[in-house]
Parts: sequence; C-alpha cells; structure tokens
Amino acid sequence: MQPYTDLAELAGVFLEESYVLDIEARPGRVKFDLDFVLTPEHPNYTAPAVGEQFCFRRGSLEFEGVRRLIWSDQGAPPARDATGEIDFGNIDSLTFDEVGFVLEGSWGRMELRAASVSATLLH
Repeated sequence: MQPYTDLAELAGVFLEESYVLDIEARPGRVKFDLDFVLTPEHPNYTAPAVGEQFCFRRGSLEFEGVRRLIWSDQGAPPARDATGEIDFGNIDSLTFDEVGFVLEGSWGRMELRAASVSATLLH
C-alpha cells in the first residue's frame, strides 16, 4: 500500500490535520466534506489566519465509480467544535494500491474500490 501523498490529486494536502465535516456514501460514490489543511506546496495555500496553525480551506474528497465499499468500526458519534459545527475528526490514514483505497479515522475504517479520487476546494 502507498500513502496518499503519492496521489497527484492530493498534492499539497495534509489529511491528518484536516477536519471531516460530513461523510456521504451513495451507490457509486463516497464523499467526505472537509476543512482541508493545505501545505505551502499547494497552489491555493495562503498564510494561516490569525490564531490558526494551518491554512484551512473547505472542500471535498470524492471517490467516484465505487464498485465495493466496506465501512467498519464506525466509531464514536461526531463532536461539535467551538463554532457548533459537526466534527467527525480526521482522516488518520489513507493508503491505496492497484486494488483500491483504505481510509481510517475516529469515524471508522473504509475499504473501497473506486475508478477515481478527486479533491475539490470550494471558493
């Protein structure tokens, strides 16, 4: 298995510190809504806001053409952060190989086979 940092689609993203705001699994698609942490290598990186350690940008991580999904160890219910938003924690690990992807976090463990993965930032 290779780390997500080897995926061009996730270049300049630090998932371990990004916050999972929602998870949606539908036939053929899995979507994570995130507060992405961008690293200085990302083209949309800006200096962190006052009082912040990282550059955060809202967006989504989507797996399309999902042919198989196993979602196990669904963890603790989401917390509410200081602003009142739901927080499912982080994506602690995302690895992949020619067969598929494995993601883990306090929200559980997901094994999936998908045709593609993409990361999109909101404006």
